[in-house]
Amino acid sequence: MKLLIIDGYIDTPGCLGVPPYLSPLARYIFGSVKKNLPVNSQINYVTIDQFRKSQEKKTQQERFETNQGESIQNFISGIYDITIFITGVSVPGKYLTSQPIRFSELRRYGHLLTNSFTILCGPATKYGIGEEGGKTSISAEKLKEIFNLIIYGDPEIVLNKLLSGEFLSTFQLPENIEEISRFERKSMEEIRDFAIEGAKLIPSHPNYSEGNGGNLICEIETFRGCPRYHSGGCAFCIEPLKGKTLHRSPDSVIAEIVALYSQGVRHFRLGSQTDFYAFQHKAFDHPKYPRPNPEVIEFLLSSIRNACPDLKTLHIDNVNALNFVLYPDEATQITKAIVKYCTAGNIAAIGVESVDNDVIIKNNLKATAPEILETIKIINLYGSDIGENGSPKFLPGLNFIMGLPGETKTSLDECFEFLSSVIEQNLLLRRINLRKFMVPTSIPQKNARKISKHLTKFASKYYHWKELIREQIDNPMLKKIYPIGRELSNCYAEKHEGNATLLRQPGTYPIICFVHTKLPLKQYYNLLIVNHGQRSITCLQSPVNLIELSQKELESIDGIGKKRAISIKSIQPKTFSEWNENFPEIIDRLLKIQPSIKEVCSK
Repeated sequence: MKLLIIDGYIDTPGCLGVPPYLSPLARYIFGSVKKNLPVNSQINYVTIDQFRKSQEKKTQQERFETNQGESIQNFISGIYDITIFITGVSVPGKYLTSQPIRFSELRRYGHLLTNSFTILCGPATKYGIGEEGGKTSISAEKLKEIFNLIIYGDPEIVLNKLLSGEFLSTFQLPENIEEISRFERKSMEEIRDFAIEGAKLIPSHPNYSEGNGGNLICEIETFRGCPRYHSGGCAFCIEPLKGKTLHRSPDSVIAEIVALYSQGVRHFRLGSQTDFYAFQHKAFDHPKYPRPNPEVIEFLLSSIRNACPDLKTLHIDNVNALNFVLYPDEATQITKAIVKYCTAGNIAAIGVESVDNDVIIKNNLKATAPEILETIKIINLYGSDIGENGSPKFLPGLNFIMGLPGETKTSLDECFEFLSSVIEQNLLLRRINLRKFMVPTSIPQKNARKISKHLTKFASKYYHWKELIREQIDNPMLKKIYPIGRELSNCYAEKHEGNATLLRQPGTYPIICFVHTKLPLKQYYNLLIVNHGQRSITCLQSPVNLIELSQKELESIDGIGKKRAISIKSIQPKTFSEWNENFPEIIDRLLKIQPSIKEVCSK
């Protein structure tokens, strides 16, 4: 028996699985099929990016090899008995090195793989295939005639039921397959064994490198559902549709992380949940939101650090401001624990969506502008110190959505004024995410058309608003958080752009570091910040040796520019003394950026 898993990626409000992130679902599915297939079966995993590359090959001699050494070209000719596609994007973003599978690709590949039993699964089967903000998701029902089976429930549970029956011997679906395809977890303990077994997928992932772990970040699920489920949650969100919260035990989470760590993973994010502060939450002592459980969260974080002493990244994702408003003591206690046990560069992603009270009421949003501001203040108080890798330890990140029902031009003005007040109060925000509302398939057609019309009408206003925030909020904030002269360690080279290299520290929403030279990829570097872009920083490899810098690298340093760089290269100073003799004003500036520059040049 041969089975292939094609990861088309997941990006939902509660989970990110676009490389360098690996979603929990991909691992659960791997663990589920491994448990049920015969011992001598072959289970291969590839990403959609790898699969696309295989399609680009022009001759049979140009074979694309996966990490397991199996040619995907062989797969295309029908070598795999079963092919499983995973997909689910409801909050599409901009990705540095990957792109989620599109509806047109699912159609094309589904038609192509006629010799394989094809299965489609993931959040897209319930909530639609999302491709672009401001547009309606595409229903997976349109693929029903192409795929042999569409799984609407939890894939690992459905596959466990299907593969443990007679299906493998006959490839005939049982009569009650419609019922089976909608099976869901009854408790989170059902995934424990799949999660641990699924760790064996790791060596197949293209972002994993043996020895240093690469920059692969494993997204870890702590609970499912939304704590605001009983009040409907945010009107536009898919998370409340999952029902009341189901929590994993801390031991289950720790066991999965230990299994991944033993496979060489060194980067983790406790991100697959709607609010990390609500993990194993207590009772609803306030009707709006349950009381946090700081003791359990501190136990979880400290246990992970003790069990995985050499991990490089431990971050979280998604934080609800209501924790800080309703239960400030518990929220403060959790914030302190995060700062203590997690690694630097950590971000609390806060869903603001809008600060316009009319929009808040109409969409049942979480918190008001004063409540969001109070949350920002508390996180800044404990998390703004700089960590060992050169990034702040723990800062807020704000998410805004353009196009929600009730929005007017005044709504945009209010959001800008709110962000301006954050700057004025000298508070720090690590990043501001601005995206257009993507209409889920669950919204009635009449409402969907109305929202789409509104988004089209406001398109020009959004562009101006975004540019205003990028220029007047993002850029000044970036200069505060990452000043010139700061050194960043463990930056991973991910992509070449012309003769430059794009690097990032593995973690949650890391800053893009732009270096004007082609560095070998898939390696770690220490960098020195020498300039700022709008939402990125310009760096040089650290420590900086002036004598070895190219003209482009010299140009990138704040205060030098193209003319001076040309002048410097024409003289070609070969010692620090020659530099100081010909360009004393530049040396004075560079000494402030890197005090050790004289010693480095002398070596």
